[in-house]
Amino acid sequence: MVEPVLFTNVNLFDGHGLRGQGMAVLCQDGKIKAVDRDGQFPAGQKRLDLGGRTLMPGMTVGHWHGEFVSIGPPMFAEGRGGVYLGTELPPALLALAGANALRIALNSGVTRVVGGSCSNDLDAQLKMAVEHGLIVGPHITAASRHVVATADHEDRGVWWRSDPPAHHDVRRIGHNVFADGPAAFCKAVRQEIWRGAEIIKLVPSGGHGYGWSSRYRGLNKAELNAAVTAAHERDARVRAHTSTKEVILECLEAGVDIIDHGDYMDDSCIERMVKQGTIFCPSLLFTKMVSHAGGPDHDEAEQHDRAWTNMKTMLKRANEAGITIVPGDDYGAMGMEHAEGIYARELAVYVYDYGIAPVDVLRWATLNGAKLAGREGSSGAIIPGADADLIVVNGDPVANIDILSRPDEYLDIVMLGGRYIRNRLDRETPVGAS
Repeated sequence: MVEPVLFTNVNLFDGHGLRGQGMAVLCQDGKIKAVDRDGQFPAGQKRLDLGGRTLMPGMTVGHWHGEFVSIGPPMFAEGRGGVYLGTELPPALLALAGANALRIALNSGVTRVVGGSCSNDLDAQLKMAVEHGLIVGPHITAASRHVVATADHEDRGVWWRSDPPAHHDVRRIGHNVFADGPAAFCKAVRQEIWRGAEIIKLVPSGGHGYGWSSRYRGLNKAELNAAVTAAHERDARVRAHTSTKEVILECLEAGVDIIDHGDYMDDSCIERMVKQGTIFCPSLLFTKMVSHAGGPDHDEAEQHDRAWTNMKTMLKRANEAGITIVPGDDYGAMGMEHAEGIYARELAVYVYDYGIAPVDVLRWATLNGAKLAGREGSSGAIIPGADADLIVVNGDPVANIDILSRPDEYLDIVMLGGRYIRNRLDRETPVGAS
């Protein structure tokens, strides 16, 4: 049984916007029971005075690779002499790394992660571990492996040394499923769903960490259409690693639900995404890390510098057009390893480098994150009936979004389903207990 609590003296960000000081929120049975002004609730409930701290929904990381540990060169260099992603460590160690990343995320104020792809069905397995109480972690929306074609960028092994066997036209190793032709893609997608994937990850283009060419196709249109149809027929969604305008439009034509990265999108892509309700995960902390980010050495001939420049225009346009944008990035990559507070560094990039209003960015991380997870209306907002997945911040992230990247200093409460994961304010309630 989860003990009810009435938070008083609240500075409320409810997921939609900042409602300001003097608010109170009642949590009961793991849900938000009521939201009103201070003084409108009768005596009797256990009260916790927040002293003007900010109460907000827990955040979502919308592009999650929990088992990534310093992924990057030389192990994963371009070309056929590298290591297959997801085989750099034994499966059990990758699972432990994934569980550790979930703990780190929760301690950073992240109460939900949406898989961007995973190795060895780990998203689905770790989701089971959380639900069975074996580990503590945020809610998980499980992704598939990369579903890709032979000789894709992810097909890194040298064929005469390490060609993994194919079973029924599908070759599965580590982080990837390799298939060729519409029928094999359909089978691979169905198998990933059977293994627990709720979102299928495709890699139709290069760019954003891969070698780039406007002509490159990770899979052809027939394979793309077959994969999307197979996923939708099983009530799964599809997300696609894309960079070029041409591939983005091909994905939208096929009905892809989530565009990842979209480095070189233009107005025609935005118009189509608005029309179809496509969700967008730009992942620009990675771009800032690997580009010159407009600095003195910026070179438009370099793919990541060009992506940085293009997104300086397109991200604002996408936001103004009403596209559902969700933060999330390639955390675990070399230089942006999983660590407490790193997930909010991406939010700061959008505010300081891209000029997006902090209220909008916080909405992306809360309300929009719930929509990405398929939980719109029941999560990501502080409204009656929503899940009590909440955080309390000692400060105002609308005024200073940087405080979200320093949870050791500013994050006082993390609540998941009405249960305290962290509570620095009520010493009578042990951390991790209800």
